[in-house]
Amino acid sequence: MDLQNKLDIIDIEIAKGLKQRAADRLRNLQGHYPDELIIWYKLAELYYESGFLDAAGKYWILAEPTEERIKKCVEIYEKSVNYSGNQILKELVFRGDKSKLPVYAQHKIEALEINSKSKVGTVPTYTRKHFKTKSLPKGKYTLRQNITEKLIIAIVIFIIISILLGFANGVSIIWNFLFK
Repeated sequence: MDLQNKLDIIDIEIAKGLKQRAADRLRNLQGHYPDELIIWYKLAELYYESGFLDAAGKYWILAEPTEERIKKCVEIYEKSVNYSGNQILKELVFRGDKSKLPVYAQHKIEALEINSKSKVGTVPTYTRKHFKTKSLPKGKYTLRQNITEKLIIAIVIFIIISILLGFANGVSIIWNFLFK
């Protein structure tokens, strides 16, 4: 399913009043498509309509402030984190490729990084998550893996027992042929 289909499903959920579910899906999509600012803006719009202006500002921070409401929300958000570039970067957790962003968003992230470096001495960095494989804790296996492992062990044991019985049966036949 492509991104647009997923966004259409989210729009349907919002229309049904399932805003928490829609917000969860949007945040999940951010991890899968970190460079797609449409997801960020849709999440900001959802929070704005729900009255969470600071949360809307958090997701609109990379948007060019073309409307007064965007400027207002971003200002509220920045004020809520004491204009700390480091805190904003930690909360944004941008794992995408900055070069794929619009120029305004690239400059905004650079400004936040400069602010963070000057005030804290460091810039938080994040690597892109890989969602294809699920890793289990060491020693933990899925049911399919457990069944497969036990089945392979059972087959190996069966083959070994069959070989031993065949060998014993062969020795018995030769013994009976020679000494009876």
